[in-house]
Amino acid sequence: MMKKRMLLILLVSAPAFAGLELRQGAGSIAAWLDGKALWTYNCDPADGKPWFHPLASTEGTVFTDLRPEDHPWHRGVWFSWKFINGVNYWEEERETHASAGETRIRKVAGTIKDQTARINLEIEYAPAGTEAPVMRENRLVVVAAPDETGTYSIDWSSTFQALEKTVVLDRTPIPGQPGGKSWGGYAGWSVRMNAAMKGGTFLDSEGRESAHRAAAAWTLFNAPEGGSLLFMDHPDNFGHPSKWYIAPGMPFFGPAVIHDAPQALQAGETRTLNYRLVVLPGIGTREAASRLWKKWTRKNVVILTGANNHDWQATTPALKAILEESGNFNVDVVTHPEQLSPEVLAGYDVLLSNWNAFGKNQPAPWSGELKKAYVDFVRKGGGHVAVHAGSSSFYDWDDYHAICLATWKGGTGHRKPHGFDVRFLESGHPVSLGLENFETSDELWFKPFVHPDATVIAESFSQHTGNWEPTALTGQFGEGRCFTLLLGHSAAAMENRGFRKLLVAGVRWAADDATD
Repeated sequence: MMKKRMLLILLVSAPAFAGLELRQGAGSIAAWLDGKALWTYNCDPADGKPWFHPLASTEGTVFTDLRPEDHPWHRGVWFSWKFINGVNYWEEERETHASAGETRIRKVAGTIKDQTARINLEIEYAPAGTEAPVMRENRLVVVAAPDETGTYSIDWSSTFQALEKTVVLDRTPIPGQPGGKSWGGYAGWSVRMNAAMKGGTFLDSEGRESAHRAAAAWTLFNAPEGGSLLFMDHPDNFGHPSKWYIAPGMPFFGPAVIHDAPQALQAGETRTLNYRLVVLPGIGTREAASRLWKKWTRKNVVILTGANNHDWQATTPALKAILEESGNFNVDVVTHPEQLSPEVLAGYDVLLSNWNAFGKNQPAPWSGELKKAYVDFVRKGGGHVAVHAGSSSFYDWDDYHAICLATWKGGTGHRKPHGFDVRFLESGHPVSLGLENFETSDELWFKPFVHPDATVIAESFSQHTGNWEPTALTGQFGEGRCFTLLLGHSAAAMENRGFRKLLVAGVRWAADDATD
C-alpha cells in the first residue's frame, strides 16, 4: 500500500503579480487570481497520475477538461505512457478509474518563491497487483509567476530510468503499420480541453494549421474567445521534433514522442524529456510563438577570457564549440572583460569565466563600476559559470568568491593530469538529473576553498589527499544561479563526453532565472 506524502510548501516572499495567491491543499497546489482558480496541480498519491485542472489564462479563459465522458481517463494537462512492456497505463476502467499499469507517486516536495511553484515528484511504474516497479521517474514541474502581460509558463522535466530489466515504451500502431489504427500514435504529455474550446485553431512552427501527425518544434492553440496555449518540444528530447497528435473534435493535442515506433530502455538506462507550456491571455501569433521558443531554447552566453594561467587560446574555442553544438546557446567571446559595461552585460543570460588573474598573470584591472555591474548582473538574476581556474582572482573581493563558489587559496593544489572517476552526489538536482557518473583524464584540484553557501553536486577521489574532492558545485547569489566546474584543465580534457554533458547542463541551469 502506498504511503501518502504531504506537499511541503514554503512561502518566502511577497506577491509580485497583483491579485495572485498560491494555496496549498492536501495533495495539491493551486494559484488563484482575483478569487478565481488560475491553475491547480493535483499530485495526490491516492489519485496516481498528476494533472493540471483547471488551467486558465489570466483573462479568464478556462482551457482544460477533467475526466470527460468520452475519455474519462483524460485529466486536463497530464502525462501518461500508453504501453510499458505491453501493459496499458493509459486507459482506465470507467467505474474504478484503475489501469492495468499503475503510475505510483512515491514522493512529493514543493516550494514557492515569488509566486513561482516548484514541485519535485518521484514516480514509479508497475503492473497492477505487483510490488516491484519496472521504471522510475524523477519529475520537476515549475509554474512561473505571470509576467507583466499576464503570460505564464509551465516547465515539465522528467527523467525515466529502466530498473532491473529492459523497458519497452509503446503505443497503438499508426496507420500503415501492422495492426495500425486511425487513432494510433499517442502517448506522453497531453492537453485535453473542454467543449468550449471546439472551434479553436491550431498552428505549428512550420506554419501549418491543424497538422495532425506532422513534426514540429511547437504547436499553438488559439481559443475561440481569446487565450492561447503554446506547447513546445525541447531540442534535447529524443525524436525531436516530435510528431503531434491533434484531435480538434475533442479537442486534444500533444507531442507524440513515440509516434512512429516504440522505444526501448536497457536496464539502468535513462531518458529525459523537457517541455514548456505557455499560457497567453490573448490571441497568439506565429511570430510571438517563435520568439518564445527561441527564448526558451537558446540562451545568450558570453565567455570572458583573454587572460588565464592556462591555455585559454585553446580552451575558449573548445568551450564555445561545446555550447553551440548543443543547440541551446548563442555564444560570444570577450577577450578584454575589463572593457565591459552594464549595458553590454544586460544582453546576456550567462557570464562564463575562462579568465583569471592568478600568479604571474597580470591582466588589465577592473574598474569599480565594472565590479559593481558584475555583481549586480548575478544578484538580479543573471547566470554565472566558472570553468577550472576561471574563479581564481580577486582574493579580497568577497562577493566575487560567493559567486564563483570555489577557488584556489592557501592549501589548494593538484598533481599532473591523470585518470579518475566523477560521481554525482545530488542525483535529483536539475544539473545532474539524467547524467551518469563518468571517467575522465584531467587535472584534479585538492582542498579548494569552497564557499559556505555552495552545494557540491559532483566529486572525485584524490589519491594524494585520500579524500573525495569537489569537481562541480552549484549555488545562488541573490536571484542568480551559479555553477562552477573545476574540471577542464585543457582542450583535450574538454573532449570528454561526461565533461561536455555536465558543462551544458550546468550552463543551461544557470541560464534560467532562479525563480524558474
